[in-house]
Formats: sequence, C-alpha cells, structure tokens
Amino acid sequence: MFTEIKVPQLDLTIKQPLGLFIDNEFVKPSGQDEVDTINPSTNEKITTIPLASAEDVDKAVKAARKAYTHVWAKTTPDERGKLLLKLGDLIERDIKILAALESIDAGKPYHTNAMMDLQEIIQLTRYFAGSVDKFNVGKVIPVKPEKFVYTIEQPYGVVAQIVPWNYPLAMASWKIQGALAAGNTIVIKPAENTSLSLLYLAKLFVEAGFPKGVLNVVPGAGGVVGNSLAKHEGIDKLSFTGSTSVGAKMLEQSGNSNLKDVTLELGGKSPAVVFADANLDNAIQWIASGIFFNTGQNCTANSRIYVEEGIYDTFMEKFREHTRKNWKFGEKYDMFDKECTVGPVISEKQYKSIKETLEGKYANKSEDPSQWKLEELVECRAPKGFFIPPTIITNVSQNSSLMQNEIFGPVACVCKFKNYEEVIELANDTHYGLASAVFTENIRKAHRFARDILAGTVWINVSNDVEISAPFGGFKMSGIGRELGYYGVETYLQTKSVHVNTEY
Repeated sequence: MFTEIKVPQLDLTIKQPLGLFIDNEFVKPSGQDEVDTINPSTNEKITTIPLASAEDVDKAVKAARKAYTHVWAKTTPDERGKLLLKLGDLIERDIKILAALESIDAGKPYHTNAMMDLQEIIQLTRYFAGSVDKFNVGKVIPVKPEKFVYTIEQPYGVVAQIVPWNYPLAMASWKIQGALAAGNTIVIKPAENTSLSLLYLAKLFVEAGFPKGVLNVVPGAGGVVGNSLAKHEGIDKLSFTGSTSVGAKMLEQSGNSNLKDVTLELGGKSPAVVFADANLDNAIQWIASGIFFNTGQNCTANSRIYVEEGIYDTFMEKFREHTRKNWKFGEKYDMFDKECTVGPVISEKQYKSIKETLEGKYANKSEDPSQWKLEELVECRAPKGFFIPPTIITNVSQNSSLMQNEIFGPVACVCKFKNYEEVIELANDTHYGLASAVFTENIRKAHRFARDILAGTVWINVSNDVEISAPFGGFKMSGIGRELGYYGVETYLQTKSVHVNTEY
C-alpha cells in the first residue's frame, strides 16, 4: 500500500507507505475507518490514512510476541547494535525525505526545525546502538561466604508505545531505539494526524534487516488503538507521551488489566526566570527559542516568563526586537523557505482552541480577560493554514488560566518579580513539573534555583536544549519515569535477582 507525495519545493517525489505495518509488511486494516491527513500550512489534504481497529492491535501484539519469543530475545547485543547502526545510516541517507514529511504533515519549518529534529534522531539512533552492551548489565551482591546474589537486567518483552503529533518522528525514536537496544519488541501508535514519517521509517526497518514483528506500527484513533494497547493483556510495558488527562487514563487502563509497567511523559507549564544580573541578550535568545521553536508546541516550552522588576522594561523592549527580527513565517508562509522559523499549529482544532483561550473562553471565574494585554510580535497575514503569531501577554495574575494551563502554541505570559523567595514560589505554583530555566551570572543563585525548583529538567543560562545522553521526564503531573540516556534503556528493563548457594 503506497501513494506518491510530491514536494515541489525540493523537486522530490516520495513513495509513501500507507496502512498498518505488521510483521514487516504494510497491510490493510480489518475495518473501514480512515482519516485525511492535512498540511497545516495550507489546510490542504495530503493523503488518507487507514486506521487500525482493536482487532488489528491484537494481531500486531501477537506478531510482536512471536518475534520476541522466537527471534529477538535470542539476538546478541552485537547483532542489535549493528541493526541500529544500519538504521541510523538509512535515516541519514533519507534525511531529506523524512524532514519533508515532517514539514508537510506536522507544519515544521524544513530548514530550521524538521532538519534539526532529524539530525538529533540520527545521533540518538547511533547512541542507542552503542548502548546495547553497556547499559544492560547486572550486579553481583556478596551476601555471606556460602551465598551470593546476582541481578539480571531483562527486557519486558512486548512494549506498547504511544507518541504525540508535535514531534512525530523524534518522540517515536526516543522510545523505539531505547526499547530495541534493551531487547524488547514494539507495537507503536503514531498520532493519527501525523503518521506519515513513522510509516516511512518502518520501511527503513525492513531495509536495515530487522526481523519480522520486531517493530509494528498501528495508526489509529486514541479511543480505539490507544485504549486497546493500554488494556491489552499481551503488553508488558507501556510508554506514553501526550496530555496529562490521557496519561491518567493510561494508568487506569493498566490498573484495570495486567498492571503493566507505565512510563508517562505528560504536560508542562515551564517557567523561565530572569534575574537582574543575567546576560540579557543570552537570556532573550534562549527564552524566545524556548517558546517559539516548533511554534510553541513543546511540553517543555517556557510559557511562563518571570523577569526581575529592575530589568523588566529593558527585557520587554529587547524581547520584542529580537522576536520580530528572528522569528518569521517566511515568504508566502512556505515551510521550505530558508528564512522560515515559525510554522502553523498542527490543526484547525488546535488553532481554534488557542484563539478561544486568548479570547478568554476558558478563563477562571475570578479573572477578567479584558484586563489581559495581548501583543502579537509578528504580523500574520496568512491566506490559509493555521498560523498564530508569536504573542506575549502581560497583566496576568498568577492564578489565571493562562498561567496555570497549557496553551500549546507560540504564546507566553510575562510577569515581574521582586526577589528570589517570591519567584521560586511563583515558579513552583503549578500542577506541572517538566522543565524550567534560570538566567543569572550568580553561580550560587543558579544552583540554589536548581535545588529548589520542582521540575525534572533545569536549564541554567539556556532553555529547551535537550541532550540525548541526559535523562528527561517530569515531576508532579508532568509524568512518571525517564527517557533518553542510560534511562532510555533502563526504563525498558526489569531487574531479576538470582540467589546462589555455594554450599552442599
């Protein structure tokens, strides 16, 4: 099942696989459900994606179980590493194709966003290829002269993975490559409106030589495929990235089935704190990137900006100037324009949600949206597509819906603070705890902030600069568990203790 997708800006024609990927083949689903995938920069149809049913999920799980039991569990770390290295080479070979699919399917600027994602994916794939014989190691525990204990780090078996639409291929790669390095087989659900790049990647798995059933891709609706995976008795481990509300349902489904282990990477409302002694130009550069990159559709986006009152006016003036100069839609709102740094939001639904949020539709009863001061920093005259200009909002109270809830777009609230004690309280005043950033030249203050902030990631004098070798995950309602680095393999392993008696 294939279709042709033309990308005239790159003089490129892509042979795009469609359907479900089970046992190394693209197959039709058992039902008739399908969805049109839309280019968010043009609001035009790209193609139609067939959607999986619960019956299809069961087929994929059985294929993954068979592959794990009879093939994958018997491979050596060296064999898994070589396959992952081959996959990395193929991704690098087809980097333009994969980046183009991300651009048209997810609305990512090709040169300044999609290509960056793909470069990280290549690096990550090779990192996990090198981890297969280094992280999956046990320990020997001396107990007494006649006895010792050793531990085995063992794969779960069949892993279900559910990834979001904001980083279709990157989030999938975080999960897939780590799980494979650990020795698991996979059934993965992409977001139904951004399935193209992951389906194309599946084709590269076949070319790389991965055995049948090791990776299975089942595009489908969350209420059907997502729920089926979460409650399936044949799934040993579930890894989900998405909204906090859906993540809670994943935990519930696990509890109502076989108590499968669950890793969750959920929402965020990350603060960026700028002290008066900060290098202001550096802070502005990183904070702007932290909220406007990927059109603000980042769970770690620094959407709450706190600026010490003595430098507030200077910060605002410089922030406006920097944003207008560096964050652009590009000529004709074309994602392949080299000057384009801001794309559309993912869909009409998301566009309307952000607009309604800024109009005060979801405001708390205690706040007056007419008091908000919204400022669009970049002119937007897009004739079509779902474009929202980089926007800042001031005169917003700490308990405002804008400060407490994810907007998931290129929108940030900017507030003043007086001193360290006040701002650490403000920064921690959220249900979320995914990431944070602090800007100061005072080393004591910086590390004090890192100690006191309730967040899984702390950036000092930088923001939203993820490293594949460092763990990533949240505190509070931002999730459970960690991904990337050593933890990106460990999360897909379970520990077994073996007790050895040496006495007769």
